[in-house]
Amino acid sequence: MNYKVIIAPTKNINSNSVYFPKHTYPFFDEEAAILVEELKALNAEQLSKIMNISEDMAFLNLKRFENWKKIKGINEGYHAIQMYAGETFKAFDFMSLESALHDKLQGSLFILSGLYGVLKPFDLIHPYRLEMGLKYKPLSRYRNLYQFWNDKLNVYFDQNLSKDDVLINLASQEYSKVLDFKKLNRRVIVPNFKEFKNGEYRMVMMYAKNARGKMARFVLENEMKGVEDLKFFDLDGYSFNENLSSENEWIFVR
Repeated sequence: MNYKVIIAPTKNINSNSVYFPKHTYPFFDEEAAILVEELKALNAEQLSKIMNISEDMAFLNLKRFENWKKIKGINEGYHAIQMYAGETFKAFDFMSLESALHDKLQGSLFILSGLYGVLKPFDLIHPYRLEMGLKYKPLSRYRNLYQFWNDKLNVYFDQNLSKDDVLINLASQEYSKVLDFKKLNRRVIVPNFKEFKNGEYRMVMMYAKNARGKMARFVLENEMKGVEDLKFFDLDGYSFNENLSSENEWIFVR
């Protein structure tokens, strides 16, 4: 049994990445190129409406799309595990990770992406912004990015997971719903993190994102011998609550 973890990307970008000789290329680099060609043909006003961002931010992202190029063979760009700078990635804290764990990280962590579909930690990528849940119709024949990526990603995960792998879904609902977990036919556990406040347990998104990063690292650094081992996650005061949990949704509270 092996745990495989999926997480979601972030809007925030780290432009001070440290280059590591170890690198791989996005599996769906060609599909990303197709999306970029369409997106860079838009003007800033159109991009602003699609992404619901300011025109200044739209100009920045339009420039990113105009400068974008396929990664394969050029060895330029940012490692995915370093480029994203949101709360989950800060909590994971890749730079403090022992180099002996890099291979295990590469084989056990998947990052979902609106532009690249799915990324491995050491995939080289360019800065971009393209949330999975946007009201954007790729190539005019797909209703949205979910439809564009759904079949591609289900096939990818089916081919890259062994039958006894357990998938730990630490991605947001916006991203994880691009996958059809029933079709994958693997055990999927969805951890959620809640705080006790005003007499009840509630999810506080900032804390939950932080806990997702900490749990992803916990899985990486600990030798998991069985599915139940994840219940021993106890960082930052969290503990598994059996009464609030179900078979596949595991609730950690503090």
